[in-house]
Amino acid sequence: MVTTKPRLRCEKCGHIRNQYSTLCSKCHKVLHERAIEKAQAIVTAGVCPQCGAKLRRNSAMAGWWQCEQYDAPSFRTRPEDPACSFQCFTE
Repeated sequence: MVTTKPRLRCEKCGHIRNQYSTLCSKCHKVLHERAIEKAQAIVTAGVCPQCGAKLRRNSAMAGWWQCEQYDAPSFRTRPEDPACSFQCFTE
């Protein structure tokens, strides 16, 4: 008797998916493009959506943007204000 493994299906559309993902490649690509568009809109505005501070580019990787209140107090623009954890990628 030959047993076959059940096919894994995408949570959104029902197409066959990879065993390490919950989405098929088409749905994953759409989701990724939406996230990039949202990040680009936030960067265009230049204001952190969490705390209202300005955004600055981190040159360690292409397209990496962080709130200026991110990280240790010595790296923040205003050390006396609370820290913020916002960061996004536009590429």
